Amino acid sequence: MDISALDRKILYELGNNARMSHKEIAQKIGSKKTVVAYHIQRLMEDKVIWKFVPVVSLSRLGLYGFKMYVRFSGLDKETKERMISELVKNPSINWVAESTGEWDLLWSTLSSNALEFAEQKNAFIASYGRYIQEYSITTLEDALVFNRDYLVEKSLSYRKEFVFGGANAQESVDKEQKRILFAIRNDGRFQVTKLTEELGLNVRTVLSKISDLEKRKILQGYTIFLNIQSIGLKFFKLCLYFQDFSKENYENILSFCKAHRNIIHIIKCIGNWDLEVEIEAENVEQIYSLIEDIKTRYPKAVKKIDIVIITKEHKLEFFPEN
Repeated sequence: MDISALDRKILYELGNNARMSHKEIAQKIGSKKTVVAYHIQRLMEDKVIWKFVPVVSLSRLGLYGFKMYVRFSGLDKETKERMISELVKNPSINWVAESTGEWDLLWSTLSSNALEFAEQKNAFIASYGRYIQEYSITTLEDALVFNRDYLVEKSLSYRKEFVFGGANAQESVDKEQKRILFAIRNDGRFQVTKLTEELGLNVRTVLSKISDLEKRKILQGYTIFLNIQSIGLKFFKLCLYFQDFSKENYENILSFCKAHRNIIHIIKCIGNWDLEVEIEAENVEQIYSLIEDIKTRYPKAVKKIDIVIITKEHKLEFFPEN
């Protein structure tokens, strides 16, 4: 579907802070509160907005992200559908996506240690190993989440970023805060009064607990998940293999990626490749152009780039169900 310039401005502001009120958004974009409310409701009904979510720093909760990339051989449709259904229903798994390119399926889990992930991986291989031609494992080292600056004509001298990973510096989180995080994990625009009723806590306690989580950067902010296919965009992932992984080269490539308005996630990982870049773009030609640009700018740093086209995301959680 086509979205208007006003829709784009609203989506951009919600991407920066999904908890902004209709009045606050209206003031920022020069519109009216009732108009903003109508457009948000319509974007939700048309499934452009998937959901509003808090961005939680995994490292501060002592969690690690593990991903498994799989290429299949001889996998029939019925088995594939059963496999995906099982992955989606698994509360330990936070992302499931079909793809084309180097891999056919990608899934990830958020675990407190490698052994927890190994159990998930081994169970998956035990069930579907006869169809697996090849697989690769990566561990999330650090990740930056950016707003969709391509939605508006805005200077890229500064891009707001959320830190999803980072150095492990586990913070203590009490029982009530854990309950709050679980309750709001798929509701970034939660109403405090409803949250207090659901959890059986008073308003002052809930506000105090959330404020503490935000102050300590456990709660990094609030953003939106979009169904980008509904607005004519596709989701691409580039896997970069470095041949000279010096700090200078990494910082230069990081700066380049940060300045690209279509790049929404930058993921430093441990695995076969060193860096993942996730892009939302209209077509694969734009991605080929980006790959060529990276290779031209950093010929001595980047050895190889794999391209993965995400065709369908079946599950996406920033915070684990369990």
